[in-house]
Amino acid sequence: MSIRERCSAEPRRLARDSSRMHISQAPEKSFAQWQDDALSNILSVTLDNANPKRGTRCYLKSVADELRSEGLAVLITTQVFERVLVARLDEDMVVASGISVFEYLVGSWQMSQTVVSNLCGAKGKALDLAVREARVQALREAQLLLVSYMGLSLQIPDMFPQQGRSGRAIIVDALLADPNANANSLAEQLPELLSQLAARFANDGLPEVIAPVISELGLRTLQRANRSLLQPGFRSILAALDTLTTNRQIAAAIPHMPTFDPEECNGRRMQTGTALGPFMALSGFPAGDESITKVYYSDAPQRSHQDRESLHTSLRTTVQFLHSALFEIVNRLIRSGADERTLVLQLSLRTLATNALRSGMQVDFTKVVDDGFADNLAFVWMRLSEPFTNDARLTRLARVDPDWVTMRALRSVADGGLNDDQSHISTYWRELTRIDADKEQIDAYLEQRLRDQMSSDGGFIPDCFFTTAVALHLGLVSTIARYIDMMKQIGRFKNEIERVRNSPGTLTPAQRANLPLVMQRWESQLQDMKREKCAMDAQMLDPRRLICAMVFYRFVICFLLRQVDAQGVFPQQAFTMPAENGDVNAAEKWRMLPEFLIEDAIEFVVFVTTYAPDVLTDSTAQVGDDGLRMFDDILPLFIVTFLARPKLIRNPYLKAKLVDILHYLTYRDPREDDDYVDTLGGNIPGNIRLHPSIQQFQANLDNNTLARAYLVPALVRFYVDIEQTGSSSQFYEKFQTRYYIARTLRALWARAPRYVEVTRRFFMQSGLGTSEATTTGSTRRDQRVIEEFVTRLMTDTTYLLDESLSKLAVIRDIEKRQPTAEAPAAEGNDSDDASRLDDAESRARSLVSLANETVHMLAFLSRLVPRPFQASEVVSRLAAMLNYNLQQLAGPKCSSLKVQDMQKYSFNPRVLLSELTSVYVHLGLPTGKQQPAAALIEETEAIDRFVMAVAEDDRSYSQALFDKALYILEQRSLKNAQSLTRLREFALKCQGAKVDSRAMLFLENEAPDHYLDPLLASLMTNPVRLPTSDNVMELSAIKGQLLSDPRDPFNRAPLSVDMLEPLPELKREIAEWRERKLAEYQAQQ
Repeated sequence: MSIRERCSAEPRRLARDSSRMHISQAPEKSFAQWQDDALSNILSVTLDNANPKRGTRCYLKSVADELRSEGLAVLITTQVFERVLVARLDEDMVVASGISVFEYLVGSWQMSQTVVSNLCGAKGKALDLAVREARVQALREAQLLLVSYMGLSLQIPDMFPQQGRSGRAIIVDALLADPNANANSLAEQLPELLSQLAARFANDGLPEVIAPVISELGLRTLQRANRSLLQPGFRSILAALDTLTTNRQIAAAIPHMPTFDPEECNGRRMQTGTALGPFMALSGFPAGDESITKVYYSDAPQRSHQDRESLHTSLRTTVQFLHSALFEIVNRLIRSGADERTLVLQLSLRTLATNALRSGMQVDFTKVVDDGFADNLAFVWMRLSEPFTNDARLTRLARVDPDWVTMRALRSVADGGLNDDQSHISTYWRELTRIDADKEQIDAYLEQRLRDQMSSDGGFIPDCFFTTAVALHLGLVSTIARYIDMMKQIGRFKNEIERVRNSPGTLTPAQRANLPLVMQRWESQLQDMKREKCAMDAQMLDPRRLICAMVFYRFVICFLLRQVDAQGVFPQQAFTMPAENGDVNAAEKWRMLPEFLIEDAIEFVVFVTTYAPDVLTDSTAQVGDDGLRMFDDILPLFIVTFLARPKLIRNPYLKAKLVDILHYLTYRDPREDDDYVDTLGGNIPGNIRLHPSIQQFQANLDNNTLARAYLVPALVRFYVDIEQTGSSSQFYEKFQTRYYIARTLRALWARAPRYVEVTRRFFMQSGLGTSEATTTGSTRRDQRVIEEFVTRLMTDTTYLLDESLSKLAVIRDIEKRQPTAEAPAAEGNDSDDASRLDDAESRARSLVSLANETVHMLAFLSRLVPRPFQASEVVSRLAAMLNYNLQQLAGPKCSSLKVQDMQKYSFNPRVLLSELTSVYVHLGLPTGKQQPAAALIEETEAIDRFVMAVAEDDRSYSQALFDKALYILEQRSLKNAQSLTRLREFALKCQGAKVDSRAMLFLENEAPDHYLDPLLASLMTNPVRLPTSDNVMELSAIKGQLLSDPRDPFNRAPLSVDMLEPLPELKREIAEWRERKLAEYQAQQ
């Protein structure tokens, strides 16, 4: 038999001889002879050409000749084992055998392992202990050499002939095989082989040994059968990686592999070019596995809700297995040692830094990792943070230093930072938007801090906290934004389909002819979108994922509250509200914190509140002890603190989001409102079921002392502040936020009298010359807030009523001209009308709701605290606004507002009319309450001022208008008899005041120009000089102007009320002239 023939039979021989191997107990054999028999059998070689087993073994003639020439026994012992092995690994031998070097080495190792097992087992018990130990030692030495050459073939495969299967493939095949399927298989023996490999190369290049195996496993993961969670292959992949990392030495070696964090990888390449990338890319998201949408959820839109939930549960269970497996693997790497922990941290931070574009508005997913990868990374870090975030008392919160960015992310390794040669990590953290600092301030602060000698004593906790925070920022929170956007797109697409289906008359004949095909294509697209939404629902609404994130954001919120706590010790002690001080900036550490910390916490709570409210009250998400529970304690405190101290946050968008949360958690359906002011026939509450979290949150507010004291003033103040948001669409954005504020205040007022009393005190205290810490802490600032609030409320009412009523008029006009079967429309007109109708309906739905709430708040507050609405600087504009809208609702054109479906737009003109007319009564008649004489005089003057302003409005006021309004209110039973009587009394007062207004007209005609206000041409009573332009104006006129625009009306220079200069001499001169002229006028009359 030739060498090639003998060697080709070697694989069969290895399997056969391993089962036949026995321990010879022949007494005549020496230890050297036993070694020769055993090692020859293990290596399948012989040095004796006359050996009876010559036919199945390779004869190594060259080695035998060398031994003879050296005068040594021609026997294979441990002393010559390596020489024999090298000869066997000769290229000709390898080629002739038909198997790879690694496969041969593994087979030989398996043979040796079998012999060792027999010696240590029942078959070896008959041997003398010393003999047995000597034999085992010899075999261990042989195994060590076999393992060494296996490692070398993995490290430097080019050292050996390239033949057959590679070593990396053989190990991975064994890792993926079932160890119980075949006794004595490599899969069964692999843990021992890995252990020996790890021990041999622990300090001799183990990362280079294990790297090819990890790379091969990663390549297998990228195969279609293994990367889908719907196929079982991915479980074998994770089990294989789990087997590798269970070995502590291998786990410690993985972070040191050259492929673990290669410098050339960034962005999307992190998903395929790093050692762990392919495993992190396993995903339950549809973008990562299209079969989830096309196969698993193929008919989900047509299924019942219960069936879809069943599908979700099954997929979520699979993803939970994935998350747990990845966490265990990464956790082993981190726990291997301090250096390994730092390497994992650096990889994670660099991955996140180079994928920062994930948080953008328009994401190019060819350049960043997908949702599944980002979600897995975030979940792993959330699990790593659980030891300190799950702590009921948050005892380790103090170890998180807000200056972590300058202590770790921006420093070099030598200074206690991170290895960031390409500056990916430092650039990302340096360029982040801060809570309250611009770029120049950020750069100056960072440079100063980097010059300071600083070190972090928080250990791994601050690293873990900030890494988890940014992982969620680029993972879960970014995906939430796209998920919400996807639902909006589906809604818009459905509405468009319905519009076209229900209005074919708006299409041209050619479009109508193609309509069936177009509708079929659109319906198919809509089904695809719905399937994708179902797949996203399974992930985004997974209670397990959301609860884990809620627990982490509890820690984040408490961290933020600790930074602004007046004592700086929260939560170890009760929170103390920081002082309101507009002249002193907050602590620099607070101002320099990344803005995404507070933004993500708010965005996440908004999402959960809107789409998964069950999570809010889940006992697992609550976590903390009494006083530190997320939903019951922390969330109300968080909202109230940052609304009551608005200067702590620069971005008004974030404060608006806090109002969103408040609105959702104090929600009252407008269809159930029964608290209309001075109006009969409200809605009947109780027909609509609200989530239990709403009632629970309102109870939490009631029990929170800070909320009871600070919340109402904070909302009133923010109603003013939201006027300027800094965005291009700020004019429209403010209305939505103000609507939410109005609805929240309405809910609070209806819930408990204490909130009404707090509101009354806030509006009245500035007039009494006092101020409280619960407001701005300054009488002057309080007064400014109240004045601006009244102005904004009045301006909003004017705009919203005018716009909403005009849109309703457009709808009414188009409805009258809609084509019918008897009168079809001319071609081309329908399309224009449809477009205008869509726009008008969309705008009317939002504008009418906003107008309803603004009018209600005006009616409620004018009854509770009338004085601010009677102030001289606003009273004329308020009266004009009321008269104009009364004319719209009760005048000749009121019939033009009657659209076909008024409920569709939440339009109830009767309630609007009733609440609007109640404002006249509140401001134009005495309250009838017992008051001191001075207060009665002040009330009388204020009432007269308002009545005169109503009567002087020549554009809209008329007695007939009030008569018509009274008729409607009485006919529709909208007010009781007493309310109607008071409204008639006010109308009569206005009629009398109209006569007195002629005297004012006489004075204005007779007055010298320098007695008249240059803008209003009215007689001044309290003139002031504008220092910015040297003009003289009436104080009430310029104050009203500055409330809406803080600039000089003549040259646009910045101007405030504090800068105005009184002119007492001119004031006295005008007053004397007025008395003389009035006497002349009365004499003439």
